[in-house]
Amino acid sequence: QPEAWGQPNVAVRIEVECPPGERPVSRVYTIRSFDALTGLAEIDFVLHEDDSPAMRWLSAARPGTQVFMTGPRQHFVPAHLPGRRAAVLADETALPAVHTILTAWPSGAPGTVWVETGDAAAFAELPKVNGVDLHLLSRHPDQPPGSTGHLFATARAALSDPAGWTLWAAGDRQEMRDIRGHFRAAGMARDDLRVFGYWKRGASSSDLDRIRLSEYEALRAAGGRLEQFRDED
Repeated sequence: QPEAWGQPNVAVRIEVECPPGERPVSRVYTIRSFDALTGLAEIDFVLHEDDSPAMRWLSAARPGTQVFMTGPRQHFVPAHLPGRRAAVLADETALPAVHTILTAWPSGAPGTVWVETGDAAAFAELPKVNGVDLHLLSRHPDQPPGSTGHLFATARAALSDPAGWTLWAAGDRQEMRDIRGHFRAAGMARDDLRVFGYWKRGASSSDLDRIRLSEYEALRAAGGRLEQFRDED
């Protein structure tokens, strides 16, 4: 169904490694763009020097390499409400999501986007949208991702009156917890506060998947259903 691939902030889970006798190792990636005429989906991958399952898979991938995937699944997008401005805060792990969100931004809807990254060129590739202000929060090369607190500090300063805003944010798990807790305490409704931990310092994606699976199994054991499972954190 091509329409399922063309929604903003759509992600797929790709199997990147299949260790013998073990559960396949998979990673979630956001679809940056989709061409319905050719069926071509574009995904941005950030290359690291570590020896991880995803990096081994990317190093070995060639034209024609086949992969198993689950999806697509649309993740949350910013809430656009009359009389309110949409705030978007993200680090580089969420740049593909921000790209698709801006591509599908409703005409005339006001918004402000802040992105923390050490890669100014990646920020410069974001679509320019009338009525949406884009701000780069530069991170020094010596500062590890998730260590600066720039997104939380920016959100507190810029959204001093939360009643005039909705908020979408994605990045380091702890910083997203700080943002979520601050604005929930400030009275922002849960549906207007869409904040997601995309990664956690010191933990691999496999670690997070194990936590997610454990929490889902606990929900099911308590009689809950899949649609009740919220994995923002």
